[in-house]
Amino acid sequence: MTIYSFISTILSYVFTVIIYVFILFVIRLIYLDVKKMSRFETSGIEDEACASLRPAKSKVEPTKPLARRYNIYGEAVIGRSPECDIVINERFVSQKHAIIWYEQGEWYLEDLGSRNGTAVNGKRIQSEVILDTEDVVSIGGLNFVFEI
Repeated sequence: MTIYSFISTILSYVFTVIIYVFILFVIRLIYLDVKKMSRFETSGIEDEACASLRPAKSKVEPTKPLARRYNIYGEAVIGRSPECDIVINERFVSQKHAIIWYEQGEWYLEDLGSRNGTAVNGKRIQSEVILDTEDVVSIGGLNFVFEI
């Protein structure tokens, strides 16, 4: 066995392992996506329990473009973590920054102990608050308009 055939054999095993790892990551991503979608399908949330956050002009410029609208179906955790329902990958946004949820005909917002805080209409919130349509929600310096 020559050195070239030995290296060739090693590289073929390494390449095979890389392919299997890639396939496992793709399967995991598909599983997480289906799991997140099934949560909305089986939650039994009424049609009226749908709201959205629309980016507005902010003091802080985002480093990456934000989505045109973030839809909320019943409940959404907002943060930088990929586990959040609304992912905003900005340095002033905490891993799990805030949560918005619908309960008994009202929309609520609560800060989850974020470092930079959450504000509604320019006032920093300390506990859960009820949101109205057209309220300006500030998360880590980024402004969003809450719409029902």
